[in-house]
Amino acid sequence: MTLSNTLASWREAVLTFLRRLAITLGVALVGALAVGSSWLMHMPVGYSGDAHASSLISPDFASGFDVAWELTAADLGVGGSLRAYQEIDGLLVALLGEKGQPSTLVGLDLSGEKPSVLWRREVPDVDSPMFAWGDSVVVAGQTIRVSDGEVTATWEMPLPTSVTSYFYDSDRSDKKGFINVGGDEVNPADGGFSRVTSPVIVVCYPRDKPDAVQDFDYLCLGWNKDGTEAWRYKVNLSPHDLQGPGLPLPVTAVDGYVPVSRNFGYADQQVGAFLHLADGVLAESATYDADALVPVADGWLLGGAMPDDPRQRALVTLAPDGTEVSRTRLADPFIGLTDLHFVKCWDEDGNVALPTSEQAASTLTSGEIPWASVCVQRDQHSKEGFSLMNGRRLMATNGAGGAESGTYPESLIPATDGSLILSLPPKDKDSTNKNPSMNLYAAPSGIQLASLEDVGVRYAQPFYDDLLIASPARPDSRIARLRSYLGAYPHPDTVLMGITPKRAG
Repeated sequence: MTLSNTLASWREAVLTFLRRLAITLGVALVGALAVGSSWLMHMPVGYSGDAHASSLISPDFASGFDVAWELTAADLGVGGSLRAYQEIDGLLVALLGEKGQPSTLVGLDLSGEKPSVLWRREVPDVDSPMFAWGDSVVVAGQTIRVSDGEVTATWEMPLPTSVTSYFYDSDRSDKKGFINVGGDEVNPADGGFSRVTSPVIVVCYPRDKPDAVQDFDYLCLGWNKDGTEAWRYKVNLSPHDLQGPGLPLPVTAVDGYVPVSRNFGYADQQVGAFLHLADGVLAESATYDADALVPVADGWLLGGAMPDDPRQRALVTLAPDGTEVSRTRLADPFIGLTDLHFVKCWDEDGNVALPTSEQAASTLTSGEIPWASVCVQRDQHSKEGFSLMNGRRLMATNGAGGAESGTYPESLIPATDGSLILSLPPKDKDSTNKNPSMNLYAAPSGIQLASLEDVGVRYAQPFYDDLLIASPARPDSRIARLRSYLGAYPHPDTVLMGITPKRAG
């Protein structure tokens, strides 16, 4: 081989190497730009709304979802996983830790562009019910003010760790304590906060010593928020009936009263008295079927007959304490009285609204609900979920892409103007997805506009009308971290996310 051929071969090799290097650098640059672009897209947009606390969502969510912020346990200055969180007076209180270990409560203000930590407080291991009560929370036997995290009271007597709001058969050996908070079900196994809507909570402790020591089967105490006793009474059981004042049912309290059942069989709850939660005073009443009582803003409604004509149906109105107020002849109603059990309404501020007895009577005869901004209800053929909104039938898209009547879970969250629904998918017997995410649907058409999966979560709840909060799953794996680095939500260490309407552009 001549010298000229050797030089030519060397130049060709160098050029080939340079071309490959240029291609490699180009690919690397494009990749870096892509990663950089993804990272920029992944940057939270911050919160810039008006911080209006609501249980409804803003119509602005029609544009989809953006991530306002992500918080890790390190951001909160604590360790462990997120166990529960609750809105209190416009602030968020979060409980973080691991079961069997001391936990930490954190108070947060979410109204700014990014959340700010107001306080932290360590609490013992939480194995008893937790309550959201006015401006405070009750956790591990302490009443803690949410505005500053200060302990304002320590409870005199511990709450039972095994509690329920419902009846069990009297011969059960593992009797649970009963708790009534003014309407909500209480179950510590849920791990969340139960919101107290009455001046006191009622705790009925089961007997845990022999008859010779304790002359009751249940000791019911009314507790004030500061952990002091407001009143008490004893309940004794016969094989089938409760002797004494009885146990308060977990239904919506009306003017501080709840019905009391003296029958211990859950399937047959007969109400013969109404308990005033604040002072423990029991108002005797006629006997009613608990399932027939419909709470309204000024008392209770139930069906009955006119005294002068037992065949003539009547709408019976009761005062909050169970005293009969009136009987009104009831012509063929547009909807049945029991259907009012399956109507849920909100006012303009996003608070759940009850009608007055007069408004409810009007709804029965007209089928219209003019006394609330947004209402959802079942129709006569729907056994579960809601199929109507503001009197219009909700629709859904079937597997073939066509429109059909839709039934959405009772956990659905409407928009303030009724134009949207944030919900798990409508009931679909052919669906194979066992763990679907909540989606955003236009109402009443049922057209899906967005999914919470777009921002890496499955469930969320309103904190403000234009800010959802969610606790995402935390898959700690190389793939999850790579996806996060490339622009996917959430980060594997995220314990809490804020989600805001997608911004234009």
